[in-house]
Amino acid sequence: MAARTTKTAAAEVEEYDFDSWTEDDETKAIEAIRPDVRYVIVERTFVGRFGDGEIVKLPLSISLNDIDRLSAEFPNPVDQVKELLRTMGGDAALEVFTSHDLAETMVLAEKFFSVFSRIAGASLPES
Repeated sequence: MAARTTKTAAAEVEEYDFDSWTEDDETKAIEAIRPDVRYVIVERTFVGRFGDGEIVKLPLSISLNDIDRLSAEFPNPVDQVKELLRTMGGDAALEVFTSHDLAETMVLAEKFFSVFSRIAGASLPES
């Protein structure tokens, strides 16, 4: 892994070893800082836990009318996601999501949408 060294002289100068940085170093560095977020599904609710232990609950249902409204009212995709969170989980869910590190938020959101997608693709019960 690339080491960071500091030299003390008239001014502090940082040096990085860019020449020996490898893909393996990058993989290890990313793995070391990858967010540790977890989730469970309780009935029709996605319950996610951020690395700091804060919990967010989002129902696993949304209507097409909600999607249409979001698209019409919020042309910016970031604003759409924020309003989606508010619509589904209320102001508290929005606050929890937006107050965390972007990488953590993205990982937990990806897990939520993956679960949502799996539900939508689930087989219907046989009659």
